[in-house]
Amino acid sequence: FSSYRWLFPFASLSLDNNKHVQVFIAFLIMANFSANVIEKQIDPTGNRFPTAFKSLEDMFNLIFLVELLVNMYGHWLKRFWCSSWNIFDFVVVVVGCISLSWFNIELPGPLSLLRTLRAFRVFRLFKRVPSLNKIIVALAAAIPGTLNAFVVLFLFVSICKRPHLSWLRHAARSH
Repeated sequence: FSSYRWLFPFASLSLDNNKHVQVFIAFLIMANFSANVIEKQIDPTGNRFPTAFKSLEDMFNLIFLVELLVNMYGHWLKRFWCSSWNIFDFVVVVVGCISLSWFNIELPGPLSLLRTLRAFRVFRLFKRVPSLNKIIVALAAAIPGTLNAFVVLFLFVSICKRPHLSWLRHAARSH
């Protein structure tokens, strides 16, 4: 039974939840983000080193595809698709795989903007690193209170501007 452990989903699930695997995937995500930043800094038009950066992009896309497939296998269907982070991973990886160099697919018109989703791959870190995930959850929880404060401030400014504008008009007429 133990020699066939890789066939069963709990084996890949334990691999996906392994702290060392999570740190390695987080490192890959940061390396991919850094490579994208360096590419745009060194070669913004994509004319100087097209094969080098395309090969690097293809390598990251394939690694993230394998990671996604392991995640899908480990969580099966329902548990995988119930997580919004997994859906986000799926969309970003599929868009990345569409741009693999051996497919040579050019998306038409506005669909070409889907390639910009690859820049959001760094947001996958929020799922991978628990401390970053806590920050995002806290920021999301702060939105309603911040929005309420903004509404109160807007009402206060709207009420106070009326007498101030009247005073400014009066002062402008007297000069």
